[in-house]
Amino acid sequence: MKKQPVLTLILLILGVICAQAQYEFPDCATPWDPNNAEHTQGDKVSYNGLNYEAKWYTNTTPGSDGSWQNLGACGDGGLGPDYDGPQRIIGYLPTWVEGYDIANEFNPEVVTHVNISFLMFKQNNNNYNSSDFASIAFDETQEYKVDSVLFDLGVLQKAQQKGVTVSVALGGATDFAFIWLMDKYHNNDQKLNEIADLIINYMDEKGLDGVDLDMECWWADANITGTSDQGGRVRGSKWGDSDQGPHPAAIGLTRLAQKLRQKDPSKLLSAAVFGTSWYGNNYDDELVDHLDWLGLMTYDFTGSWDASPSGPHSALYKVPLNTYPGQSANNPIYSAQDALEYWMGLAEPAWNHDGGFSVPKSKLVLGVPMYGYDFSQQKPAGNGFVYVPYKDIVAEFPNAPTSYDANDSRMLQGNVTGNGRNIYYNTPKLAGKKLEYSRDYGHQGLIIWELTQDVDYNSGGSLLKAINDAAGNTDVNQSPNVSWVAPVNMETLVMSSFTPITLRASASDADGTIAGVSFEANGSQVTGTLNGSYYEAQVTPTAYGELTLKATAVDNEGASSSQTIKVTIADEAGNLPPVVNVTNPSNGEVITQSELSEIRLSAMVTDDSDVPNVTFTINGQAQSSTANGDEYYALWTPAAEGTYSLTVEATDSESASTIVEIAFEVKIQTSGCDAPQWDAATVYAAAGNIVQYNGKLYSNQWWTQGETPGQAAVWEFIEDCNGQSDPCGEAWQSGKVYATSGTEVVYENKVYRNKWWTQGDNPAAGGVWEYVRDCSATLSYGTGGSGSMAYPNPFTSSLNMRVKVERKGDVSLKMINAQGVIVIDQNAGRLDQGWYEFSLDGASLKAGIYLYQIEINGEIIRSARVIKE
Repeated sequence: MKKQPVLTLILLILGVICAQAQYEFPDCATPWDPNNAEHTQGDKVSYNGLNYEAKWYTNTTPGSDGSWQNLGACGDGGLGPDYDGPQRIIGYLPTWVEGYDIANEFNPEVVTHVNISFLMFKQNNNNYNSSDFASIAFDETQEYKVDSVLFDLGVLQKAQQKGVTVSVALGGATDFAFIWLMDKYHNNDQKLNEIADLIINYMDEKGLDGVDLDMECWWADANITGTSDQGGRVRGSKWGDSDQGPHPAAIGLTRLAQKLRQKDPSKLLSAAVFGTSWYGNNYDDELVDHLDWLGLMTYDFTGSWDASPSGPHSALYKVPLNTYPGQSANNPIYSAQDALEYWMGLAEPAWNHDGGFSVPKSKLVLGVPMYGYDFSQQKPAGNGFVYVPYKDIVAEFPNAPTSYDANDSRMLQGNVTGNGRNIYYNTPKLAGKKLEYSRDYGHQGLIIWELTQDVDYNSGGSLLKAINDAAGNTDVNQSPNVSWVAPVNMETLVMSSFTPITLRASASDADGTIAGVSFEANGSQVTGTLNGSYYEAQVTPTAYGELTLKATAVDNEGASSSQTIKVTIADEAGNLPPVVNVTNPSNGEVITQSELSEIRLSAMVTDDSDVPNVTFTINGQAQSSTANGDEYYALWTPAAEGTYSLTVEATDSESASTIVEIAFEVKIQTSGCDAPQWDAATVYAAAGNIVQYNGKLYSNQWWTQGETPGQAAVWEFIEDCNGQSDPCGEAWQSGKVYATSGTEVVYENKVYRNKWWTQGDNPAAGGVWEYVRDCSATLSYGTGGSGSMAYPNPFTSSLNMRVKVERKGDVSLKMINAQGVIVIDQNAGRLDQGWYEFSLDGASLKAGIYLYQIEINGEIIRSARVIKE
């Protein structure tokens, strides 16, 4: 459902009269009779819900050539009866949004249906023309993410308990494997059956209510050889051109939908399609015969391509010409009304269609975007303007929910201009009006992209609340709040023997009462008892080490929320369990190899005593490990591509143990670089991901999505794919746009950093570029190699640390006491790769056991116990 460029050669502006917008039509003329097909100029007939007038003598079928003038719809317009059920509110919930707590923030009661986005097919290589580009199998990483949302975060159970249906959205804007399979096998009954069985089995296995077929990739991808733009297909025209018919991939999609419906009629079956004809013409409107609803992506009518007019990207009503900059008959601003008319066949014939499709109005839903476009900022990579989530718009402009576009006489479309911004978006009033429009004109409801971008439901500016209010859903229950009182997160609890711990939490509910609070300790559940203002329970630890505790509050209507903390159980003698930090691979990492080869699994293990036993286990199979100081490693060769689980268990000499488990994936990469291609839709959450882009390797320094390597500061250049690299970084290029301030380049053996946007400005001239250092200079101290990372240990006043910075970033050092309180927080600044030595002043600290941590860009890269004497 991610948005894609709408090319400027789209339909001529639609000119449907107001009566058609309200779906009211004149009476139908005498039906055309194939047995009496001869007509002369001026004769009027009706055919397939349309009135026609003969331009001259003709004996052809109306609409089949240029001899008939289409006068428009008649009777009921061929639209059929109104949808007579409650309006559907269909929300898409993505798996990749950083900072959104799905387990607690997602409230299923604000929607009637939720689509988890996206499950994708497995892509085997980057050559679209290869015979094995895709497999009839799901991408394991995407399946893992969807499963995590469904089960680990409780979305499936929580939604179905409230009567909200849960479907998986299959496809999306980067699933080229989906469109390849539909294209290749569109006429292969056996293969389509295999694909249908794969989908049905997945839904049955997961307990899902349905699937949303979201086949979007009609465009070229620079990272996939053989892809090309498929827009502009001709489906008839205003001059009577012949209909090229749907794209073969769309025929495959229709046949797949037919098989899914036949195999299990009880499952919900829907699809999301482009609203206008540039890409919309590729689809087969017979697809709708097998669907419960067809979702029109009525957004991105502006903003998502370079030559876009500056105006609303998701208007409800038609936008008159000459209203906004850049708008013209050949580059119009479309609306939901335009898209609905096109899909129902009511549009004015244009250069590449003769009025649109013939979908019954009762099968259609229209879209509400929870984002806007900032037309003051064009993306440097040539792919439109900056995308801004609605909640970010409101955070910067608190009056945004009621700031209306001055050109919109209805005061529906949102627009804020200030702070150098010019943002268009949907207001709560417009979101509610779209629901009312859908209901008033016989459609099924709304699709929403996407649920994580709204503001708080009761904040007064929520799009979801406006939609529910318009639908009459005014009794939406809000989830309760729960928070820990004792123990506190990261606290160390010292005991000579395992004794009960009192768990204490507070809970409240804004629109109801608390039905109960329960606690979990490493998976075992105990019911809390109200004691004064708090809920309490007791658990007894069974082992020294890390203990995970979870508090869950349930309100009087069954809604719940949880909060999880971790504490450490230490014995009275001062022994603490080992600290285990898996250093390779990282959790969730995708390891790409040209062929299956040896991988070095490693972990740093520290303790206040000896650690005689460290075991590595891959998918349940033990691996032989080797100690190298504090580092333990195992050499392992995967037998096949796939997702693997790595468990590292460390047990010290006093029997305290720690277990850390991570998951990673192994893939075969067929390109020249031993790294995956950069993907604009992928979230690179942790720093250190290595990707390939335009023949070069880059590593991200912090969280990123959609920022182009070589142009955004988040991506650090490593080397060319031929192995050549500059030890200081990437050389300055006179023709390149450096849009993000803080980007470092190399010029004449010196490193410079830009202060603002620049192109063509010589770094040595100063101004926008500031000198950083000579390439020959080094910021590294100490010596490389292994050795003690913190010394002396125990320490009396100062603790010295030798740190190897593997990637450039902001480095900080922390000291945490036994109660989990940070007692020293020292910022070391932004450092390049290399070895460094630091000293923490601990003279004022009390004697005891402490944990020191080293972080780069907020990620812990080193953690160990030390003793202050």
